[in-house]
Amino acid sequence: MTTIAYPQATAAPAAAPQPPALELANVTMRIAGLTAVDDVSFAVPAGRIVSLIGPNGAGKTTTFNVISGYMRPTAGRVLLFGQDVVGLAPERISQLGLVRSFQRTSVFAGCTVFDNILTALHLRGRAALWQTLLRTPAFRREEESLRRQAGELLDFLELRERAAEPAASLSYGEQRLLGVGLALAARPRVLLLDEPAAGLNPSETEAFKAMVRRIGERGVTVLLVEHDMHMVMSISDHIVVLNYGRLIAAGTPRAIQRDPEVIRAYLGSGIKRAQA
Repeated sequence: MTTIAYPQATAAPAAAPQPPALELANVTMRIAGLTAVDDVSFAVPAGRIVSLIGPNGAGKTTTFNVISGYMRPTAGRVLLFGQDVVGLAPERISQLGLVRSFQRTSVFAGCTVFDNILTALHLRGRAALWQTLLRTPAFRREEESLRRQAGELLDFLELRERAAEPAASLSYGEQRLLGVGLALAARPRVLLLDEPAAGLNPSETEAFKAMVRRIGERGVTVLLVEHDMHMVMSISDHIVVLNYGRLIAAGTPRAIQRDPEVIRAYLGSGIKRAQA
């Protein structure tokens, strides 16, 4: 009797690992002979909220400037979804999906809250100038779509009730929320927030924390620089710590709170507040 040999069942091939949304590889930045960032490497997983912390002068803002293209590193690579973006202009990096919100509130103070968002959305508009001038059907369709998106974004920011008011009439905390809304209008895949809680009172900080969580839930990767340790520990999936331009620790909030070098270099007596 002839025995028929059947092929052995094989397991389905494992899915290829997803690259980090953002990765720094041996980044060094020297400015006027001083080393502001010293051989720093870390990764930001896609869809996570990661905080970059450290004392003043640790190199956090310089690192943000390198990531977003405002400074070209002396050495090293910055990978955005696997693509090296070193040497690209900030606007090109933004087109690839990385958008930065700055420390200072930058809104169009004389325009309404709604028009602030609509103006930011128009930067993604596709209608040609002649279509805009002639108000063609294609332009009117796009304008209707952008206005609908502006309303949806204001709902997300919880600023719908202030839509018709001048941006200048908003509280400082609401202006910070609106500033992030302008960044979100660019549909970032990675959002950089530079000290978003600076100058906010406790209730405004809570509102901002809630918004950052909602951004993360939408699948946007968030990397923020922040000094408010209670905020950092309560919203971060992962924390990266710099000191004198060097990476001294990286891990979960719980691990960072217990790291002796981090406590010595930065957290110090503020550890109790960070754990609250």
